[in-house]
Amino acid sequence: MQIENTGAFIVSGVAPAAETKKRPPERTVKPARVYKAVRRGSFKKFFAEYAASLRDRRKRIMCVAAGAAVTLAGVTALGAYCTVGVDYYCGGRLLCTVAAADDAAGIIAGAIAQADKLGAPEPKIETAPKLALKSALVDGDEAVDAILEASPYLCRAYAATVDGETLAAAGTREEVESALAAYVEKYRLNDSAALSAEVDIEEQIVRKSSLLSGDELEAALEKGDTLAVINTVDLVEQQTLPHETEEVKDESLYAGDSVVETEGSDGVIMLTNEQIYRNGELLSSAIVSSETTLEPVAEVVRVGTKPRNALVDGFSYPLSGRLSSGFGPRWGRTHRGIDLAVAMDTPVKAAAAGTVITAEYKPSYGNIVQIDHGYGIVTSYAHLDYIDVSVGQSVARGEVVAHSGSTGNSTGPHLHFEVINNGEYLNPLDYLI
Repeated sequence: MQIENTGAFIVSGVAPAAETKKRPPERTVKPARVYKAVRRGSFKKFFAEYAASLRDRRKRIMCVAAGAAVTLAGVTALGAYCTVGVDYYCGGRLLCTVAAADDAAGIIAGAIAQADKLGAPEPKIETAPKLALKSALVDGDEAVDAILEASPYLCRAYAATVDGETLAAAGTREEVESALAAYVEKYRLNDSAALSAEVDIEEQIVRKSSLLSGDELEAALEKGDTLAVINTVDLVEQQTLPHETEEVKDESLYAGDSVVETEGSDGVIMLTNEQIYRNGELLSSAIVSSETTLEPVAEVVRVGTKPRNALVDGFSYPLSGRLSSGFGPRWGRTHRGIDLAVAMDTPVKAAAAGTVITAEYKPSYGNIVQIDHGYGIVTSYAHLDYIDVSVGQSVARGEVVAHSGSTGNSTGPHLHFEVINNGEYLNPLDYLI
């Protein structure tokens, strides 16, 4: 459209209609008119005409200044909002526009390398420069994504990543979030259930064939050791805290005797056992705290220290047999013990605890064992078949020391048993219990 130079200004790109009336002639004040006015004395009319002339000239100056301002503003706005850009095309389809100052070759090379990494064919990209709005431009990374999205083998997806490692991708963010939630619920034991690492959901360009959904997503998240569901379970256990026993020596009691002076009682302790589970399997277990809810009470026992001898406690039978001869006069002399008739090879036991002082053969006694019980008290076991202990050996009440026989001056298998107190032979039947 050709616009006639009418002296008017174009506003918003619309040309004004041509004027139909001629512009009135400019009013100017000539010197002759000033002289005539002075002669006539009509100064008032002269000054009115002169003022009108000045007003017309001011209007023309203001219009020229306004036009210049509009032009300058347009140029300034164009520089502020527009720049030279480059359009990227693939198959005739506009993909994006990038600033001409950006490295177009580098952007395309980056897109080709990424496509190759994803196993997609090399994209065929064409470019063309143009004047573009700055707000319509994209940066290099966005341009690479736009080029990749143009491939029929690739698409934009949402990927679950941990420290930059992609675990699984789906078409929507909601699918990934749902899979993560299902994974946690699968191994939830309590409110502490949480993922072992921070998961970011990022937009990525991936192969369409790698997109997962539903159970596939959850299985991919669970695969490997990168991501797991951790549960911390605190188990509070009540345990018995055993009481101690305090012994107090008491000279008024015989050695071996004791009396409970204060009854003891066990306490109660509460233990907190922290158990950590990884995907439902126990990973560790440790006591993290303890609290004693009931203190134990020590038991006080008075223990006797008064010396005692075997005669006080009595002797147990060395074996179970028939009394064939008692203590006292026999055949014109004193029988210094008792005879217990038994079968050959019957076990003979110590009548009380003590130390073996004799374990040998004597002509009249045959094989004989003697045990010292302290305080001058000795027991003898004679006519033995064979001896099972040796001199100096400590024995306990009821311990086997020999086997019955018929050695020495004997009329048949039996045990001759004596009790001696400081050299005096006592009737064993008075002390056997």
